[in-house]
Order: sequence, then structure tokens, then C-alpha cells
Amino acid sequence: MNHQTLFIAKSGWAGRLQCRAFFLAGGVGIGSWAASLPVLSSQMNLEKGTLGLVLLCFALGAIVLMTNFRRLSQQCSCHALCLFGSVGFGIALVSVPHVANVYLLALIVFMAGAGFGTLDVSMNTEASLLERQIGHHIMSSFHAVFSIGNLAGAFVVGQLLNFGAALAVCLGVTGAIVMVLSVAAYFGVQGYNQDTTPIGARTISADRIEGRVYLYFLGAISFLALFAEGGMMDWSAIYIVGTLHGTESTGAYGFAAFAATMTIGRLVGDAITNRVGPTNVLRFGAIICAVSVAALLSIDSISIALIALGGCGFGVANIVPAVFAAAGRAGGSAAANAMSIVTTMGYSGLLLGPAVLGLVAQMSTLSVSMSLLVLAFSAIVVSTYYLRDL
Repeated sequence: MNHQTLFIAKSGWAGRLQCRAFFLAGGVGIGSWAASLPVLSSQMNLEKGTLGLVLLCFALGAIVLMTNFRRLSQQCSCHALCLFGSVGFGIALVSVPHVANVYLLALIVFMAGAGFGTLDVSMNTEASLLERQIGHHIMSSFHAVFSIGNLAGAFVVGQLLNFGAALAVCLGVTGAIVMVLSVAAYFGVQGYNQDTTPIGARTISADRIEGRVYLYFLGAISFLALFAEGGMMDWSAIYIVGTLHGTESTGAYGFAAFAATMTIGRLVGDAITNRVGPTNVLRFGAIICAVSVAALLSIDSISIALIALGGCGFGVANIVPAVFAAAGRAGGSAAANAMSIVTTMGYSGLLLGPAVLGLVAQMSTLSVSMSLLVLAFSAIVVSTYYLRDL
């Protein structure tokens, strides 16, 4: 049986189930990490600038692995890299509460970023391969599963904090969930023929991508969207606790509101896109986000903050899936190379955003720092008038 036939076999329910399990594991890990940041900051007495540098270590770890992903992919299959990345991410999460000083914390967070970076690129690559093989759009459904994981991770942390659990328990439980999901995904779908070919060997086409500048333009939109999304994920809970003086559990639930509406938005994203078109999804989604973040920063109310976070989550839900899908179509026969350009730029924004916001907050205030998110979403709105018909 050749590799193409093997991959077609994987494109059925088992392949989707495996890929969704890895997306779920990644979502649980990121959701619990974001919801735990206020407690981690308080426990280790971290200033905003120091926390920003710690988050930068997460970004650096992920980027190091992302830039070397092609080399890794020549040695391992995609689902193997998903396993290695998610297990490494889970181990790092479990280890975070037990570090004694900020330098060791930075090292562990770097390892967490490396694990997540490996998982993120490999699972999105696997999803794009499945989507292309199946022949219709399924990327939003995978990102919806990731959002469900975000919500679940934040909810678990919020509940544990409400019952007085320590940070070690919170990240110990969620880190274990990440590892169990990944191991179950890898070993639980052995009943079908898996394609174990290293993904670097899956050459789609040697053709040069037409419109490379356009791909970088899509990548810039992806960067802005994920820059803002990452900032909201890691700093919204801290904003509620530190600026609006809410409780730590309220901060966790604020993030959960963001994750919940993002999940809902992605679950209905395909239907909305088919009705209004992807360009309008980008434009009006970014407008909703800009207005929501502006309301969050200008109105001193926890209730309004929770509503604003919900609005932002719904608005941002389908921006990135629409851009990723557009990149795959723009790449034509070299869709994988196109996806690589856009996803790498996008996730650089996701990983760098929280660190940049932390450094700006240290030099000014968190409110000033988060106002950068309004500018990012506004720039996306403007950019939609220069896009081709997606």
C-alpha cells in the first residue's frame, strides 16, 4: 500500500479523532496556563516586566522549535511530533509550580514553549493535510476543539482555585490531562493504517508559490490577530484582578468567557462564512474585537469586562481560520509551503504578544499596554479593504 493510500485511510474518522485530541490537549494546556498566571505572579512576587520576560521565554522556546520544524519533520511523522510536543508541554506545566527562583522558572517556561510550539505546528500541519485530502473545509472545527480545550483548562483552574487548591494542584491536574490526551490520541487510534512517513518527505510540489508578497500580507494579518489573541489570553485575567480588583477566580472566569464565546464562534464559523463570505468575517470580526477591548479598558466594571471579553472572543473566533484557509488556497499546488509562511508569522504574534504587552505595561500601565490590541484589530479592519476576494 503506497503512502497516498495510507493517508487517505487516515482521512476518515480515526484521523480526525486523533487530530482533534491533540488540538484538545493543546487547548487545555494553554487555557490552564493563562488562567494560572495571576496566581503564579502572586506566588513568585513577579512584577509585570518580569512576568513579561518569563512569557517571552515561552515565545522563544516555541519559535526555536518552529524554525527548526522542517528538520524535525524529516525524521518523525506528524502525529509522532504531536505526541512529543504535547507530552513535553504537559511535563513542563506540572513542573512550573515547583521551581525555586525566576531563572529556573524561565528555563521551564522555555521548555513549555518548545513543547507547545512543536505541538502547534505539527497539529495544524496534520489538520491542513487532512483538510486538503478530504476536499472540504474542516479547519474551523479543529480550532473549535482547541477553544473547547481553552475553556476546559480555564474552568478546571477556576474551580480548583475556588476550592482553595494550590497552583501545584491546578497545573498538576491540567498538565496530566494534556499528557493523557496525547498518549490516548497516539496509541488509541491504531486500528487503521497510519501514515508514518516523515512529513518533510511529503513533497506536494516543487512549484514556486505565486504571489509570495500576498502570502506575507496574509501572514501579517495572522500576526496581528494572534498577537491580540495571545495578549487577551494571557493578560485579561490579570487585568481583571490587578486593575479592576476582581478575585483570582473571577479572573479565571473572565478568560473562560473569552474562550467560551470563541468556541461558539468557531462552531458556527463555517455557516457564517458561507453566508457572508470570509472577507466580511475578517472585517466585522475585527470591528467587534476593537469595540469590545475599548469597552473593557474604558469602563471600570467587572460585569462589563466579562461581556466585553465575550464579545472579543466571538469576534476573533474565525479570523485566523479564515486566513489559514485563504493561505492554503493562495498557495495552490504548494499549499503546504504557503501554510508554513502564514502560520509561522501568525504564531510568532501569538507567542510574542503577551511578552510585549508585559514590557509595555511595566513601562506604563496595563491599560495602556492593552490599548495596543485595539490598534491591532483596527489595522486588520483596514487591511481587509486591500485583500483579494477570499
